[in-house]
Amino acid sequence: MVALRSETKSADELIVAKALTHAAHYWGLSNKQLGAIIGLSEPSVSRLKNPNPPLKKNDKSWQLAVMFLRIFRGLDAYMGGHIDNEKLWLRSNNSALGGVPLELMSNVEGLAHILQYMDYMRGK
Repeated sequence: MVALRSETKSADELIVAKALTHAAHYWGLSNKQLGAIIGLSEPSVSRLKNPNPPLKKNDKSWQLAVMFLRIFRGLDAYMGGHIDNEKLWLRSNNSALGGVPLELMSNVEGLAHILQYMDYMRGK
């Protein structure tokens, strides 16, 4: 008899999945928007709430997710937790970044640039 072994997720994978769903909800992002940022399909993003989320530590989606969460934490701290200001910043043109942050996050270069910008702004 062959026993099927289900893949168990690490605590890190579960924590990141939960943090992603929280951040997306907090900022009012759709599954499609979050998927475009972290490189997952819309159905995969909806499965982040499952006990076996579609994230594998150190995969590209994982790395993008961690970058996104660093931006989330940085912006929330920079704005003092003022959700309306955060949402406005995400959806407004930013001349220093050369575009709308939420749109720029849909590619790796934009995500990395925003992360550097957040680190710089918090360090001032």
